[in-house]
Amino acid sequence: MQEIRITGQAVVLRQMKRSDTDNIVKWRNNERVRKNFIYREVFTPAGHEKWIESMVETGKVVQLIICEKADMRPVGSVYFRDIDRVKKEAEYGIFIGEDDAVGKGYGSETARLAVGYAFGELGLNKLVLRAFTDNEAAVKSYEQAGFRKETVLKAVECSDGERKDMFFMELSKEKRTKVGFVIPCYRSEATLPKVVEEIKATMEALAGEGRPYDFEIVLVNDCSPDDTYGTIRKLAEGDRRIKGISLARNFGQHAALMAGFHQVDGDIVVCLDDDGQTPADEVGKLLQGIEEGSDVVYAKYEHKRHSTFRNFGSWVNEEMAKVMLGKPKDLYVSSYFAAKRFVVEEMKRYTNAYPYVIGLVLRTTKKISNVTVNHREREVGTSGYTLGKLLGLWFNGFTAFSVKPLRIATVIGCTCSAGGFIYGIYTVIKRLLNPDVPVGFSSLMAAIVFMGGMTMVMLGLVGEYVGRMYIAMNNSPQFVIRETVNEDGQDDAE
Repeated sequence: MQEIRITGQAVVLRQMKRSDTDNIVKWRNNERVRKNFIYREVFTPAGHEKWIESMVETGKVVQLIICEKADMRPVGSVYFRDIDRVKKEAEYGIFIGEDDAVGKGYGSETARLAVGYAFGELGLNKLVLRAFTDNEAAVKSYEQAGFRKETVLKAVECSDGERKDMFFMELSKEKRTKVGFVIPCYRSEATLPKVVEEIKATMEALAGEGRPYDFEIVLVNDCSPDDTYGTIRKLAEGDRRIKGISLARNFGQHAALMAGFHQVDGDIVVCLDDDGQTPADEVGKLLQGIEEGSDVVYAKYEHKRHSTFRNFGSWVNEEMAKVMLGKPKDLYVSSYFAAKRFVVEEMKRYTNAYPYVIGLVLRTTKKISNVTVNHREREVGTSGYTLGKLLGLWFNGFTAFSVKPLRIATVIGCTCSAGGFIYGIYTVIKRLLNPDVPVGFSSLMAAIVFMGGMTMVMLGLVGEYVGRMYIAMNNSPQFVIRETVNEDGQDDAE
């Protein structure tokens, strides 16, 4: 049985062990904790051992220990009891045992993490709980996690004879929108953990604001020369929502995105960079744009923090997309965007070896919008884009998704032919009017060189299209996956 470990922003939930017995007994006998239970008898190690044997080891109960993330100090426990695998229901319970851990928000975060685990890993559809009506802090924490008051249980008798009213609360699994993050990774072993942590913290914050989403993160290692994939493996082992993919060679950012699209299963797919410059904490703006009706939402930067070279490359990319791909003039495209599921499914249909994501988006839908976000300085390293890679990306963009270059070549050819014809008539007339005019060797050679050069350019352009057709017919791969780390933290060689 694989050990349970659920990581949050301030707490970590791990599987309870027999070695936790002393802590459990101490916590349950704490007067502050004891008064919030119906069973108020003295808790003993023998009683807890019996609980483990009859309930935990039989699968009727799943019990976890709440630990502070900073030093993994145990501070309390959360559990699901009376698990009904047929009805997919269970009763939820939690207590913070250490007095100095009360009031730090651990209960609220644990509730959100535990509910996600129950509805995800345990496959439950319904959770119920009972809480004393005067335990206002606990009731508020449960409500923040999504529990709703169903009824009041009047005068419930406790084991010491006291009678108190209790809320009966319930939480049913609703189909939440799932957000899938796809991040191409190259030379990012130092930056990737921070990006992933920021995504998780942001999604948790959105849930606290009443905008809960399920989410997953797909990290695609584009054959990075450093230990980026080792970092991905560690991140995936600590969180089942993270999937890792390692490509067999460096296929480029857009091919890596396509590899991620084939693995992600979110209702909304968000793509961002691995260097931290694209602000994951502003993903709520992109999701809001999708919810307001856009099919694709691109992040727009008021002040870009790239180098002059990268900014020039982005400008050329914008102009190329505008002229060659028909991108609207008022639309800004970037590597940080969110797209609906049907857009991703349509992009996945493209199987040729030269993917260009912007072109795939523009040919799929016209309902595209922008939201403004802050662009950050790069904290570590430099951009992986060289002049050669940028030129290859631009060339790929207009040859893979537009025939305008061929039409431009036709226009240039016709223009040159017309110019040559007119110049020929001019030369004949000039010769007839003035027989003494010498025949110009220089002008003849200039015309030959010019026409020859233009011919070679046009032939090269046509050859590029033909070559791409040949490569496509040979089924050259868009990407090749060498290895994956799945949601269970297992390594799979492919």
